[in-house]
Formats: sequence, structure tokens, C-alpha cells
Amino acid sequence: MPKSAFMRLFQRPRTKYLILIAIIASISVIVLYHTIGNKQTHTPASQTVVISNPEVSVQLVEQVNAEVELVRVKSREKLSCDPIPQLKYVDISTPEVYPTLNFKPPYRSYWNYTFERRYLKLKEDWDKLPLEVIVVPHSHNDPGWLKTFDGYFMAYTAHILNNMVEKLSKYRDMTFVWSEISFFSRWWNSLKNRPHLRDQVRQFLHTGKLEILTGGWVMTDEAAAHYYGMIDQLIEGHQWMKTNLGIIPRSAWSVDSFGHSSTVPYLLRASGMYNMVIQRTHYAWKAYLAERRQLDFWWRQDFDDFTQKNHTGDIMCQMMPFDLYSIKHSCGPDPDVCLQFDFRRIPGEYSESRATPVTPEKLAERAELLLGQYGRIGSLFPHNVALVPLGDDFRYNHDEEWDQQYENYAKIMEYINSRNDWNARVRFGTLRDYFSIVHKRMNAIGYDNIPNLTGDFHVYGDIYGEGHPSYWSGYYTTRPYWKHMCRDLQHWLRSAEILYSLSRVYVKQHDLLHLLKRLDQDYAYLTQARDSLGLFQHHDAITGTSKEAVMADYGMRLFRGIKETKGIIAHSVLYMIADDAVKRSVDLRPAHPLTSFLYPDTDQAQFDKLPEKVPLTIPSQGRKVVIFNSKAHRVVEPIRLRVRSAFVKILDPDEQEVPVQVNPAWNGSVEVLGDTYELLFLADLPPLSLITFTIITSERAPRPRSQVAITLNDAFAKQPHNSIFSFQSPTDIDIELSTPSVTARFSKQSGLLQSVELKDYDLINKVSLFLQAYKSEEFRSGAYLFHPLTTDAVQNISGRFPIIRTVRGPLCSEVTAVYSNVVTVIQRVYHTSGPLGYGVELEVFTDIAQLFDVNLELFLRVKSDIKSRDIFYTDSNGFQMIKRKTLSYLPLEANYYPATSAVYLEDTQSRLTLLLSHAHGVASVNSGWLEVMLDRRLRGDDNRGLGEGIMDNKRTAAQFWVLLEGIKDEITEVPTLSLNSHLLSSFMSHPPVVVATHSFEQRNLKSKLEFLETSFPCNAELLNLRTLPAQDDFETPSNNSLLILHHKGISCRVKSWVDGKCPSQKGNAFKLDFKNVHLSSIHKTSLTGIYLQENMSNNTLEIDKMEIVSYNLTFRN
Repeated sequence: MPKSAFMRLFQRPRTKYLILIAIIASISVIVLYHTIGNKQTHTPASQTVVISNPEVSVQLVEQVNAEVELVRVKSREKLSCDPIPQLKYVDISTPEVYPTLNFKPPYRSYWNYTFERRYLKLKEDWDKLPLEVIVVPHSHNDPGWLKTFDGYFMAYTAHILNNMVEKLSKYRDMTFVWSEISFFSRWWNSLKNRPHLRDQVRQFLHTGKLEILTGGWVMTDEAAAHYYGMIDQLIEGHQWMKTNLGIIPRSAWSVDSFGHSSTVPYLLRASGMYNMVIQRTHYAWKAYLAERRQLDFWWRQDFDDFTQKNHTGDIMCQMMPFDLYSIKHSCGPDPDVCLQFDFRRIPGEYSESRATPVTPEKLAERAELLLGQYGRIGSLFPHNVALVPLGDDFRYNHDEEWDQQYENYAKIMEYINSRNDWNARVRFGTLRDYFSIVHKRMNAIGYDNIPNLTGDFHVYGDIYGEGHPSYWSGYYTTRPYWKHMCRDLQHWLRSAEILYSLSRVYVKQHDLLHLLKRLDQDYAYLTQARDSLGLFQHHDAITGTSKEAVMADYGMRLFRGIKETKGIIAHSVLYMIADDAVKRSVDLRPAHPLTSFLYPDTDQAQFDKLPEKVPLTIPSQGRKVVIFNSKAHRVVEPIRLRVRSAFVKILDPDEQEVPVQVNPAWNGSVEVLGDTYELLFLADLPPLSLITFTIITSERAPRPRSQVAITLNDAFAKQPHNSIFSFQSPTDIDIELSTPSVTARFSKQSGLLQSVELKDYDLINKVSLFLQAYKSEEFRSGAYLFHPLTTDAVQNISGRFPIIRTVRGPLCSEVTAVYSNVVTVIQRVYHTSGPLGYGVELEVFTDIAQLFDVNLELFLRVKSDIKSRDIFYTDSNGFQMIKRKTLSYLPLEANYYPATSAVYLEDTQSRLTLLLSHAHGVASVNSGWLEVMLDRRLRGDDNRGLGEGIMDNKRTAAQFWVLLEGIKDEITEVPTLSLNSHLLSSFMSHPPVVVATHSFEQRNLKSKLEFLETSFPCNAELLNLRTLPAQDDFETPSNNSLLILHHKGISCRVKSWVDGKCPSQKGNAFKLDFKNVHLSSIHKTSLTGIYLQENMSNNTLEIDKMEIVSYNLTFRN
């Protein structure tokens, strides 16, 4: 290059800027490199070093050539696998039928001349099969939505239930149904000094005037909720009912969940329920089933092994035929007629109702008009029995309404029943009454008219709002911060439950009665955390569809639950692992379960801030950390600690040094903290165990040193087309990271994953990540609805170049892409031959509140060359997988589905799986593509009742695993995950719990404490070990615990290797042998522990694949 040209280049501002940065960085590296070699002084605690670190070798370069030494692949064997056959006899498979539905929106309702003609024809036969009508008064009480839980209770619920006692006593044939135990239990507590009212309620329940339906803590959401939380809130409600009311629910009622999951009927039937009612399903489903008179069906699972006519394990479900559960939509197909029979009239209150009190002169006319609507409902069912809900949100809060509804309906019922020529009978009743008549008639008619159905009813689409289809697929992602926090509480609560159950037994069997008394006091905090998690499963909580202030109230409850469970964990671990558990009075402090000696190594300063690792100082005598493996099988999992010095090493329980890796701790995108480091090691943990590791100081930093590379890019470059950021292209090369099983390649431009190679199978697939965003239509996209603008191009966030950080180490290597502090993507591979080495781990941090744009929907897209066509699979509440089909003739929002744990697509050669840490909306808009919605920022309301947009975005974390796996020959089986996918999903959901000792206090701790003699197979999930309440006092713990196990099905289509430390289970028998605690008896029970079914005398548990089974464990005194 000529000299003049060189000078002109140097004179450019951008060139001078880059050269200046390079000079400063090089000087810093040289100085700090000499500092680390001599180890003369430590960086002051408050000092922050820019792109430097005295404990790691930092290379500010654009190309990293050094390769880490990989661990040799240990001996493995191929997975022995028996496919899970699909149910043979299925009348309606929703994944197969859904694409055939008529999606053309009808005018107002599907009811047309064809339906009317059929009704008139069937009416002629009422003399042979009379019309039966059960009118069910109800009040739907949301435990939070426009008001908080407490706000609703004080303003509405307390009055409703007080009125219920008075009016059910007054009217002998009046009935009422209820479902939310969270509200009912609080009201029940208010009756503590009025035992006569409690006795009246019990009498209503036993005589059938009052029925409690489902019996869950809440009416759970069925899309974003995980099956652990769904089961837990069901257990809490059922145990409360059994203890306080002496009853158990037989029927379920889910009328306000936005779409319905296939997992819920399984959980309900396993809990002892035989019948259920659902409401909110796609308008096309209602029309399809109504046309065929199949709104009643046996809801089965794909993995059931029943014969065609064996319904012993089934649950009968009725889908309500019309739009909503309000009186306007529940009395029949004509809302204008139904509005004439809502008799609520409260002075000063606006109402749609057109009803007037029934007078003798109008009685015959009114009765005939209403009976016509009831008859039209009956014509949709082969049994000619009509279920008519009479209520709405927070109805019957005024005592006048009880009188108005009862007195007018009683006149109409009496008149209809007196007309023998009408061949109809109408009465008040409950769901028990309704299904009793239905089953009696179907026994006579024959159940052949009731189809069996598998699958679910997502996505929910309505037409009642604007007259055109609207899809409720936005709430799958809305407010992801709270969805992630819910899963955090789920993790902490599950760990606390297991540890609390074990510690109570341990201290009791070791005669440590003073510690038992202290643990019994902690039970109140455990109950509070259960209630907080249960409340958040509500269909306007975990969905993110409540007012901003209400969501904050839920968040505070989750936050307190996490704090309480951490304290319980600290106490439980201390009382078992410490030789001298009580050294100071603070160890028995009754006011709060926190201890001063042991505490978890993560802390969350505020309810609306992400948790952070607590930096640990290492005194000269060392510091101990206790790690709890809550899984029932052996695992090797990464443990990340924050330490104040990099000159450390870790000793295992046998005082053998453990290989470790020291990584820089980042402060922002390029700053390295000078006084804090990440200490990483792989912990080998026995099943259900507490293991003590010791961190001690060392003379030098661990070897080999981690290698760090940072690519800085010009943030002031011209903004590219369709991007909300501006970047400058770097000049480095693509980055490649390897494990013994896979090689992952990352883009030199975006810093994101581009391809994955499976070494065992010589298979290379494009697996490219992209960060993009949809623009949403104002007032159409909102908390519930998703409605992107189809006229605007997708905004490309990762199309240009972020700051890219590369860290290479002996145990783990990672590539991080930072996009203007709005999105940070960390991608890791582990240099190990176990399950960790089979995929790429992702951590994604988003903060779209930093953007000026609104009506923005941020998503992560994965493009592969897998030929999946239009088929992909999503999980159903983390319990099972379900087939989805992308329908090109429907809009994008109709092709988004809920996923809480996993989504995959496959062809004949390979499967691409994306594991999720919390609920997201997901889609596959093209063959080989997956996309996951990350966050949504919406200014407008979507006219579904909330009345505000979603503008309270927070910095949010999401974890993923990307797995590419080979496919065997074509095998027909129930869709399910591979063994490695199950394991890695479990690693995300139930990571080891780390508690650290106080830095300046020394106590003797046991080196290890194991609770199982033999490991469970690694596809057997220990879902929970939950202390049950005493039989006569819900607030007091008993000596019994509910053990819940899930035998997960494994895909045989996927080529898998078995890690010798974690074999899979081929049979269905599991041996339960506890260690260090002693059992007295084991009884198989219903899922929620209400029904004792079988005494397991030999400790061998039989669990079929896919099934969840509960056992009541009685421990020795």
C-alpha cells in the first residue's frame, strides 16, 4: 500500500478508534500476564479491570487456534429399548382431525338450519327419551385478575360464600358448585369462631346441595403450567378437603382455561375423578363435535393400553357446546334469548340482561321459550340431557341475586315439570346429578355412541370478540419473567419438600426431638410456599394475563416462597449433615427458617430482579459446600460457584482433588471483574444424596488456564435494513468447539450456532440460530392474543455483528454473543462423554424494555436442513409429547403452540430437539425450522377484558439445550423424547442445590449422606417426596410422605448410547430401598394421596411406562 494511502487510512476516525483500543488492550494483557505469573498482590476488592483478569490468560484476538484436550469417550453400550405402542382404537385423534376442520368463521354461531331441523325431529321422540335439564348455579372466582387475590376475596368471594350458606338453608332445592380451594380455605378459616356454619357447610356437601368440583387450589392453566405445579396444587386442594371437609371430588370443572391439555384428564383420572367439563375450545372444534353429537367423549391418552370398550381407566368429558360459561352463552344457541333469563338486577350496576321478573301472565310463554333453548342443547347429545350453568364471574355476591335467580327459575321449572305433554323435566342440580343421569341413560342406550378421543384442544380460537377468528397464542409467552420465576420456585420447593421429609424422619429416628420440634415449626413456611406456587398455576397468573399490579402481587408471593424454601433447605441440610447441628441459639430460631451457618449460594435481592450467585470468600482453613442431588439416580452435573480468588482447588468427600476450571466473571459485555471468578467443576453425585466438597486455597491458579477471546465491533456502524440495532462486520473466522460426541460451529458474524456434527454417526446438520422480532398489530396483539403484522417484514436482530466472547477451558467452552445489552446469548459445550457432551447448552438473557420500539415480539429461530415438512412435536405440560401440523392456510398465530419443556422435529435421518426451561410459544413455520417466542412488548389491549397492554418487561433469563440426534429405522411409537433429552431436561428443571457454610465458622460435617441403597433407572423421575398433613390438622405435619414417581417413556427411534452410571429401565419394576431412614410401610394410592389402594409388602414398585404413580410412605418412629 502506498504511504499516502496508509496515512489516509490512519486518519479515518474509525481506524484510529480501533487501533487505540488494540494498543490499550495489549498493554493491559502484558502487564497482567506478568502479574499472574508472580502472584505478588491481589486486585483490590472494588477494582474492575477492563478485558483483563489476573487469574486467566486473556487474549484479545480475532482468531483462537488453541484446542482443548477432550476427554476420551468411555465404554458405552447401545440403548436397549422397547417402543411404546400407540393406542389402537381411537375414534378421534385431535392432531389428525384438526387439519380437517372447517375454519371458516360462522355468523355468530354454528347453529344453522341443519341443526334446527335435527332438533325438531328429535323433539318428536321426547315421549320415548324425555328431555332432562340440570341447571347448575355457579360463581367463577378468579384468584387474581383485575384485582389481587386478597382484593377479590374481600370485595366478592367472602360475600358469595356467606350468602351461599344463608340461601342454601333458605331454599330446599337450591344447589351450588364451587371449585377454587384457595378461596374456600381462606373463607373456611374465617369461620373458626362460627363452628355452626362449618357444620352447615358439611351438611350441604353430604346431602349434595353443594358440590366442590376438581378440588384444586385453583382452576389451573393448561398451556403454560408444568405438570409438577399442576399436580402440586391438586394435592394441596385434595388434602385440604379431606382433612377439613371429609370429602373428595368426583367431577372436574375447567370452564375458563384458554384451551385444554391432554395431560389434565390424565391427572384428574389418576386422582380418582370420573367426569369432567371443559369450555374454551376452538370454535371449529365445537361445530365439528356438535354436528356429530360427540360433545361427550372418553378422553384417553396415546399410551393407554385399554381395549376399545374398556372404559375403567377413562374419564368422560363433556365439551360445553357454546362460547362461554356465562348465562348469555349457556342456556342455548341464541344469546339474545339467554339474556332474557338472567334475572340479576343490582341498583346502579350495568347489565346486558334483558330479563324481567316472571309474572303469571307471561309464565307459559317464558317457560316455552326457555325450554326451546334447553331442548336445542339436548339435541346435541345422544342422551338428551342438558347441562345449563347459571352464573358468571363473581356472581351471587349480592344476596338479592340469589333470590332473583331462584324465585324466577323456580316458577319456570315448576311450570315445565307440570306440563306432562312437554316430556321434559328441569331442576337445580350439581355436576354429580348431571353425570349420574347421563351414565344411567347411556347404560340403557349403549356407550357405543360415546367416542374415545386422544390429543388436546390447543390452540384456542374465538370469534365472539370481533366476529373474525382471534387466536389465544400470545399468553403462551406473555411476561416470561414470571413464568421463569415460577419454575424457580418449583425447583426450590421440590428440593425443600424432599429434604424436609427426609430430615424429619432422620432427626426423629436419631432421637433428636429438639430438632424435630424446630422442623415442625418450619412446616408453616413449607405450606406457604406450596400455596404460593399453587396460586400461580391459576389461568390468569402463570399466563401473565392479569393487571400489572396483580402480577407484581403474584411475583411477591413467588419471591417469598423462594425465600422460605431456601430457609427450609438450609435447616434440613444442617440438621442432617452437621455432627453438631445446634451450636448457637440462632440454629433453633423459631421466627424464621433461615440459619446463619448454611445458606444457598444464590440470592435474589428483589422480586423483580434475576437471582445472582453469592461470591464466596475462601478463608485459610477452607470453606465447605454441601451439594444435594434430588434425583433418584446418579448424575454428573456442572456446579458453578462464584469465588473471590482464583487460587483455589476443590476436594471431594474422599479429599481427592477434583478437576476445576476458572472462568472470568463478566460485568457487562466486555468488563471482567477483578475480584470475582467463576469456579466450575463436574460433580459426581450419588442418588438422593448430600455430598460435602471443600474449597481450599492453592499456591497457583488451576491448570490448564481458560483461554478468553473477545471480538469488539463498532457499535456506531450504519444500521442495516430491517434491524433495530447497528453493527460493523468483524474480520475473525468461524468458531469451532468440540466434545467427544459433537462438534459445534458458530458464526464469525453473529456469534450464534451454525451447525452441529454428530461424531458417532458422521452426521452434520445445519443448526443455525437467529434472533428476530415480529411487529404486532395495535389492539389485536395483547396479553392473550398474538396477531403479527403480515405487511411488515420480520425484524432481524442478529443479522449483523455483536460483541463476541469466547472462553475455552478443559471442562467447558462457551461462545457469548452480546447484542447492545438487549439480548445476550451464551452457548456452551461440555468436554465430557456423558449426557452433557451430547448437546449445546444455551442461556439467553433478554431486556426488551431497553428498546424504544413497542408492539414487538422477540423470538429465537432455529433453521436446520432436517426435512420435517409441516410436522413437529411439542410437549404437553412437560408430561408427554404431542404431534403438531403447521397449516399454511391459517395465519401464523394459529400455528403457534404452547411448550413448557421441549419441542422437536425430525426426518428419517435425524432429530433436532430444543429443551426449554419454562413455557414459551413455539412454531415451525417452514420445514426444518423451529422458533421460540422469547418476550413480548405490547402497548395496546386486545379487548379480552384486561384493559391494558404489556409494558412491564424485565430482564429475563431462559435456558435451552439444543440436541441433534440420529434416527434409526422407522419405528411406530408414542411420540416421546430420547433418553438424553429426558436427562438434560431434568438437569435444567432440577439442578443440584448448593449450600455453603459460613466463611468464619467451622463445624464438622459428614462427608456424605445417601438415602438410597440402589439407584433408580435414569428414566424414573422422583417427582416429589411430600410430607402429608396430619389427619385431623392440616397445619401439622404427619409421619407420612407422598412419594410420586414418573416412569418416563423413551423414544426407540433415536440412536442413543447408555452411560454406565445411569442405565435406563427396560422393565416396569423398581426397588425402593431407603438408606439412613427406615420405612414401616408402603401403600399405593391415588395420585393426590387420597385413596389407599394396595399394600406394597416387598418394596417393589410396578410402574408402567409413561405413568405417574403415588405411594404413601409411613416411616418408623
